[in-house]
Amino acid sequence: MYKSALPHLQMLLFTFVIAMTFPIGKQLMLEVPPMIATWLRYIIAAILFTLLLAVTRRLRLPSWKSLVRYTLVSLPSLLYFTAMFSALTQTAAFATSALYTSVPLITALLVVLVNRHLGKLSNWAALGLGFVGALALVMQQASDSSIDVTWNSGYTLFMLGCIAMAANPLIIKACYREEGFMVFTGWSLFAASLLLSLALMPEIVAYNWLQVSSDAWLATLYLAIFATAISFFLFQRASVSLAPQQVSAYVFLIPVFVLLTGESIEVNWNYTIPAILSVTFTMALLMRKQAT
Repeated sequence: MYKSALPHLQMLLFTFVIAMTFPIGKQLMLEVPPMIATWLRYIIAAILFTLLLAVTRRLRLPSWKSLVRYTLVSLPSLLYFTAMFSALTQTAAFATSALYTSVPLITALLVVLVNRHLGKLSNWAALGLGFVGALALVMQQASDSSIDVTWNSGYTLFMLGCIAMAANPLIIKACYREEGFMVFTGWSLFAASLLLSLALMPEIVAYNWLQVSSDAWLATLYLAIFATAISFFLFQRASVSLAPQQVSAYVFLIPVFVLLTGESIEVNWNYTIPAILSVTFTMALLMRKQAT
């Protein structure tokens, strides 16, 4: 029973960690440039996994073919987090988190394009219902006149990042060779860190690191350790044991967690109660798909 519940616990923890990325990332963007913050979280996460691989005696240089695979795997999440951090300089954290729930729907569309199979109508209805519920939560945010959630270029950029993230499961499935998730995740993070380091070297050297506050460093450590290293590992482990629609179901909880933990969010229950019921019903539909 514990083994069957473990993947669900892993996805629940993953969802909470990712939800906290939005408000923490929003605060970090007030102080640190988006690309510098992205580089920091990846380089710290890569160092952490390098140490773990060394301690467990699994640190071996991959072949050139494997390094190409790891680089391909790193690209979707790298593009997503770059878009996310850049977008958060112009967007509301809660509205951005709700838009992230479009990822399962986009993934389903990409699967149709790749497999040329439409799938079950009930599954599409569940994905659409969850996205509508998440948008309803955005509407309750918009009803608070003190917060501007008007669509701008930041939201457009974030949606492009969501498209990249939606392709992530397909690329992972195509590139994974059963080398162990710690090795797979570690070298993927290393490849992303190498790409960022090469691209951002002038900015990294020129940046005034002494101006970064202790709060910003704490936020960066959270994003690097929890929202990058640990969350990637949890997601990959859970994805092996759970059906894709079950994994997708947890994504719809992200705006709910942001809503419950946001200190400055005023809740309009006329929108929020139906939206949460919609998200709950969506999760129930997607979870039962495994048995049908």
